[in-house]
Amino acid sequence: MSEDNKKNKQLIIILGLLNGLMPFSTDLYLPAFPEMARVLGTDIGQITLSMSTFFAGSCLGQLINGPLLDKFGRKKPMLLGLSLFLLTSLGCAVASNVSFLIVLRFFQAIGISICTVGSRAIVRDNFPVEKTASIFSSMALVMGVSPIIAPSVGALVLQFYSWRAIFIMLAIMSGSLIIALSFFLSDNYIPEKQYSLRPKSILNTYTSVLKTPTFWSYSFVAALASGGLFTWISSSSFVFIKLLGLTESQFGWLFATTGSCLLISNQSNRYFLKHFPSSQIAIVAAFTQLFICALLVFISIHFFSVPFMLFGISCYMLSLHLITPNTMALAIRPFSENIGSAAALMGSIQMGLSTIVTVILSNFQQASALPMVITLSVIALISSSTLYRLKQKNYA
Repeated sequence: MSEDNKKNKQLIIILGLLNGLMPFSTDLYLPAFPEMARVLGTDIGQITLSMSTFFAGSCLGQLINGPLLDKFGRKKPMLLGLSLFLLTSLGCAVASNVSFLIVLRFFQAIGISICTVGSRAIVRDNFPVEKTASIFSSMALVMGVSPIIAPSVGALVLQFYSWRAIFIMLAIMSGSLIIALSFFLSDNYIPEKQYSLRPKSILNTYTSVLKTPTFWSYSFVAALASGGLFTWISSSSFVFIKLLGLTESQFGWLFATTGSCLLISNQSNRYFLKHFPSSQIAIVAAFTQLFICALLVFISIHFFSVPFMLFGISCYMLSLHLITPNTMALAIRPFSENIGSAAALMGSIQMGLSTIVTVILSNFQQASALPMVITLSVIALISSSTLYRLKQKNYA
């Protein structure tokens, strides 16, 4: 292996871990929802709201942090963000009520969001345009470990400790990443010294990005894909623990199964990219996903059971990462300047939509899986129609 290839693989692993801390921050405490609701004297809907607040913090944080990455470089702002994440994780571990937890989760997300934006910007800094979709898939492969192991690890922690230990674990993870980032990540980006942090200048930059013809559409589809993923994440413990009666440990293994499908999806995407363009892969996957969602609605009404629901969700996950990395790469492909701002705006759109979806679902988790599967169906319908319109306009 050449020295350059070795460095590139090391970079991808570090970026994947940095990007993966955000999903780990949600997946790890999923099995603890019922216990947290009991200890904090609230209901699962309020605990789900702490996840929605996390998404809102990420949405706002990415808008704030994108310009900082363009102004000051990538590494130092990312270290600052990880430090904020570490401190707020410790705060969550000692939270005495759900309101305090919700506020801390908001600032926790602002801290980690800078790493999400920074990792995407670093890909565009270090790799040619035609390789970005493949690199995003490789990063997602590292990230894909999160839904496989996080709920199982969370369930294991709950067998020996309280839910508070989960947030202590997140603090330890962020501390480890601070060390890795400090010693193993070089910042090749030359900061734009002339970049202004005045609100008007930042607004003009974001407006310029949004005026790029394909950016909004592909970012919107990527956001819909993320919204679908977080629809599943935020509803999964309610559907399988509350409605279908799984134990926390059983739920962890089930979640790992669906997470494995994301890994398979990532690997499949890397193979398909050698033979087909990103746009073609994304549109075929979107229409396949629409069919799967129709199947999920049928299952929820007529065959609502663990095996059938697991089958439907697994098929959905197999299609998901044939859409996300490809549409993300297509969204930022036109940019050679303001990459941090473009990546931030894309991420903010993703997390903003995820916030809206989870807030809505937190009010409908009563006695059925239908709110979850109908949401997934609407998302798939909009995604497929948007990609079809892009194809008709020859943007695909």
